[in-house]
Amino acid sequence: MSKFNLTTGFLLLLFSIQLKAQDFPFHYFTHFSPMVNNPALAAVDDKMNISVANYNLWAGGFKPLNDYLVSFAIPVEFNKNKRRAFYQPRVGLGAALLHENIGPFSQNIFQLIYSYHIPLTRTTVLSFGINALIENVGIDVNSLSPLQKDDPRILTGNNNSFLFDGGFGTSIIGKEYRISFSVLNLTPSVFKFKNSLAADIEEYRKFFLSGNYSFKLSNTFQFKPGLTLRNTIQNKFGFDSMVDFNLHFLTLGAGYRSENTVFIFTKIDVREFVITYTSENPLTSNHMIGNGHTLSIGWSFDLQNR
Repeated sequence: MSKFNLTTGFLLLLFSIQLKAQDFPFHYFTHFSPMVNNPALAAVDDKMNISVANYNLWAGGFKPLNDYLVSFAIPVEFNKNKRRAFYQPRVGLGAALLHENIGPFSQNIFQLIYSYHIPLTRTTVLSFGINALIENVGIDVNSLSPLQKDDPRILTGNNNSFLFDGGFGTSIIGKEYRISFSVLNLTPSVFKFKNSLAADIEEYRKFFLSGNYSFKLSNTFQFKPGLTLRNTIQNKFGFDSMVDFNLHFLTLGAGYRSENTVFIFTKIDVREFVITYTSENPLTSNHMIGNGHTLSIGWSFDLQNR
């Protein structure tokens, strides 16, 4: 009976991470760090950008999930002795690290990003980007409390698995709008665990099509709706819809995800810094994504003015 309970619980936890972990960065981090799901957006504003974010799931006084993001993007000027005209292309480089802990499982995604921005007019930029992905899923067997402590299926074997992949993206950005398309995990493979109870975890190819438009109602007030269409690990259609109200130094926003989740957020601009708080609220208790809180701090500045 003990072996049955151990196996059942472990496999249920494995199933939950397979659903949750592969989707997590592309939901609640991207509305303030969009290059996470589209490498074309790295340094698209011709500024250096640094972001740090933390997500926690609160459930009955516990925090079963702990995720964080660290990212930066920097514009690169190859010819520093010549002043660049507005119509000349520019290059951006970036990197992002996303980490998640869920029970004994951990997942890490590291991105190296290259972007190329082509000004079409003084207010319109066409961007392309590629990224390299290094992904890791690990199992901390020391954090498990099996009913039968000497069960060899838990205490032996290779508890880490790595995958190498990539993606690409494109975007066109105007003064009031942005339209983006990207594909991540171009050659999805399988996380394999040798001599372990853990079953193999399959990756999947991810598609994102997003757009937003900004309506300027006054010199200090803007209204911006946005929509992201995407696929999910269950081969279902998904979307994230949102709208934000920009009051110059303060932004208030709300959105709805196809996983039946409502999220609200606020953003405060303090000179070169941006502080963001987001609350994810599932409308059904069995929801895998949400009921969480995200706090982020971003730093953005123009290198040419320093």
